[in-house]
Amino acid sequence: MSDAVLRAASRADAPALADLARRSFAATYAPTHDAERIRIHCETVLSDPAVAAWFEAPEARIAVAAGTSGLLGYVQWQPADAPIPARQPIELKRLYVDPAALGGGLGQRLFGHVREEAGAQGTDLLWLCVYAGNARARRFYARQGLVEIGRVPYRFVDQVEDDLALGLRFTPAPP
Repeated sequence: MSDAVLRAASRADAPALADLARRSFAATYAPTHDAERIRIHCETVLSDPAVAAWFEAPEARIAVAAGTSGLLGYVQWQPADAPIPARQPIELKRLYVDPAALGGGLGQRLFGHVREEAGAQGTDLLWLCVYAGNARARRFYARQGLVEIGRVPYRFVDQVEDDLALGLRFTPAPP
């Protein structure tokens, strides 16, 4: 998406961000998950108030890709303990692209933004969790250089899934 501008999200983006989060989550998980569970997840975890609360976490960062038609993608990251030892880990919490904008390089741009920010913050590990059944996301993250570093349980409505933890180590800059 060549017209997309990456910028820091603001509280004013929360309603559009929540809408994008619900649409992209539903499209991503419809092939592998029960429609009722997806609906419940979207109405709770990705509700307008829940997404607005993302802006309350002082260390959380959110960047959006905005196009002429509105938000096309977003990425959310924050310092967080990793499933393996790390001095200063950064967790990529969410990276989603509007289903209509998939395949245009926007995910790559959003990931690159987080990678740069994490490196600038002196992180030694950028890590995330991905649903093991999400082959598209797993291929994407493999292309970015992430490798499996463990497994982390994820509660999806009334069931617990075994997500893969993926990580990318940063080499410290020489003194």
